[in-house]
Amino acid sequence: MRDRIRKLIEIQEEINFKEIFTNPARLFGYTYFYFLVIIVGLGIYFVQNLPLINKNTIPPFVVDTSNVQTDLTFALPANLPPVDIFNLGEPTQDLLDKGKAFYSSNCSSCHGDNGKGDGPAGLVMNPKPRDFSDANGWVNGRKFSEIYKTLQEGILKSGMPAYNHVNPEDLIAVIHYIRTFASDFPAITKDELQTLNDTYKLSEGKKTAGQIPTSKALSLILIDSKEHQQLYDEILSNLNFQTNGFSNLIISKEKFAGFLVNLYSSNLSETEFWNLIKVNPVNYGLSPKVLLIDEGTKKNFYGYSISLFTKKDRKL
Repeated sequence: MRDRIRKLIEIQEEINFKEIFTNPARLFGYTYFYFLVIIVGLGIYFVQNLPLINKNTIPPFVVDTSNVQTDLTFALPANLPPVDIFNLGEPTQDLLDKGKAFYSSNCSSCHGDNGKGDGPAGLVMNPKPRDFSDANGWVNGRKFSEIYKTLQEGILKSGMPAYNHVNPEDLIAVIHYIRTFASDFPAITKDELQTLNDTYKLSEGKKTAGQIPTSKALSLILIDSKEHQQLYDEILSNLNFQTNGFSNLIISKEKFAGFLVNLYSSNLSETEFWNLIKVNPVNYGLSPKVLLIDEGTKKNFYGYSISLFTKKDRKL
């Protein structure tokens, strides 16, 4: 009986929370329950607010491809003679001498005199220029045809320019010279040479015209006529200050101004204006969205375009 009474007294003391104030050490015994309540509370909050918690706080950025401006790149004209790749498949001394001269003039500044990728111009490049003696990490491969592909097309991401305007015989010669920097380059096969010839039409030769960006060509055309240049400057100035709510339809003010010069000098009607634009609006500095506007908005846009230049007695 006394044992039972003693146990009851001990239990009563254990659950007597007033003892916490006289014996603070007992407080730490209850921390488990505190953490349990906090964790359960956070779990309930997370479940109830799951859609909001998982929602992106930063809206996704989507590029409007209809407003992306592209233009022609500069390209040199090419008048390349046909070559017999099968007669150039072996590295004769004449080819190696020609390749060395080409390499010294065009390649050594980046790749180094010995092809180690340690040329003075390559010190600031990232990634570093190709070390021709290292068999690892070649983007297009180390085969004869694969190196030719690199010279023809370049490698944009590493700063390697394209040499597609160079006589193919010079490219073949420099490849033979590059292959002297290591002894383990893959052997050249007739099938590989045939594929190379078929791919780049080496036996047919190549003749292409050079090209310049259309914006540059437009500028050159306008400069040819002082009156055209004055009208172009006037329209471009008006475009910069008068949008009339159509700014979302014009993606290149320079191209659109050039188009309006032609519109003025040719005295195009509204129908002719839209017939030209609908073929390829981007060519005239306009977004493809211009083709989706209603007839009323089209009429207003044509009127706005006409208002960008004043009707003066010009001899264009």
